[in-house]
Amino acid sequence: MRNSSSIFTECVNPKKTNKIIFLYIAILMVVSFTPYSKAIPFLALPLLFHLVFTMTKTSFLAIKKIKFLYRILALGFIVVFFHFTEYNLYYVARDIIYFIQAPMFIIIGICLCNSFFDFKYLLKVIIVTSFIVTLYLLLELVKDPSLFLQLGLVTRTNYNLSNPSALLIFTILFYTRKANIKMFKNSVELLIMSISFFSVLISFSRTFYILLLVMISLYYIHNYKNILKMYWVSVFFALFVIFGGLFITVKEDVSQDVTFESKMSHSLDEIIVKDYDSRFEIMQNWRGYEAFLGLSKFYEGNVFELLVGQGFGAVTYTPYWIYEGDEQFSGLDVLPMFHNGFITILLKTGIIGLLFFFLFLYKLLVQAFRVINSSFDKYRQLIVLLLQAVVFTILFRTFVVHGIFTTTIPFELLILLGATIKMSLLEQTDVIKN
Repeated sequence: MRNSSSIFTECVNPKKTNKIIFLYIAILMVVSFTPYSKAIPFLALPLLFHLVFTMTKTSFLAIKKIKFLYRILALGFIVVFFHFTEYNLYYVARDIIYFIQAPMFIIIGICLCNSFFDFKYLLKVIIVTSFIVTLYLLLELVKDPSLFLQLGLVTRTNYNLSNPSALLIFTILFYTRKANIKMFKNSVELLIMSISFFSVLISFSRTFYILLLVMISLYYIHNYKNILKMYWVSVFFALFVIFGGLFITVKEDVSQDVTFESKMSHSLDEIIVKDYDSRFEIMQNWRGYEAFLGLSKFYEGNVFELLVGQGFGAVTYTPYWIYEGDEQFSGLDVLPMFHNGFITILLKTGIIGLLFFFLFLYKLLVQAFRVINSSFDKYRQLIVLLLQAVVFTILFRTFVVHGIFTTTIPFELLILLGATIKMSLLEQTDVIKN
């Protein structure tokens, strides 16, 4: 039987990889961090068509692994026809674009990788392009070293130090090193990891800090049943925060002095889906309040809409007394999407759509389990770790920062997910054939 190591070494000839395609992917990754990021879906369409028309049988099988995403899309499409004359076509078109991006980029990732060399090459592309972006965002600190003494929430906002790419770089290199897979020279890997880790630290992002802990923890949780328990506990916690908000008491004596410490202590209160009476409370708990508005809109639906949602184009309106004359709420009179991405899915595609989303992530964890069962070497270990990491990243990001159905879609993460799904199937195919 050939093992993954032999498969990998057979595929180290760069001529077997279409470097032009990978260069184009690298350009798209860089563009995704610029003001032109909204053009990414349109720029990626020619690449998608090319890859789909030349895809392999394994790619087709891998695409079937994300069937629950297609079902979410189908629900949104079907239900909108019942409201087509009521909805603003701008919001309908916007929702369609944002919901179709996720399967689109996952499919690109699937079709990109036909060997382990392709996979490793793609990981290098992600690392290098993300590192370039990270260095660019840290440029202001190099220009003005005195900023090192002022690092905090203010510098994070003023100098755009919140960088999800840094976390992705660190995670990939952390896992490849743990699996004893060499990506670059040891000194180069340690330099990239150190700078990426530093970038995560100075982001002062609670989301990044929690995800960093989760990414590291996944490596040390060897029992697959514990991984599944961790997933379902996370799901039930999210559902409790969404539907149980009325039964949770939120502190009302929040300090008006916003510091990182105060934000950390206030994290749970901020995301609880709950109604508030004063503008100050709403400002302090905006994520939870906007989710409450979305949930209220969802409850206005009939039985059919509770099950399948109100379709693409459904929006929520913020009460006028909240945003009147307040620049902080400028542009928030209409809410087409929410920080809590589960509310977005629930409003557009109903309880069934939300169930499909949880099943989509669960099935990916099951796919990782199949790779473990087939055999386990360092390449399979990397595939499993990355697949698990992407699942928990999507789950947590959906809970607090929109997730994968949004304007600022995690392009690199979805490409990586598609490639990892494909690699997991190649591993199983190799074992079955031999």
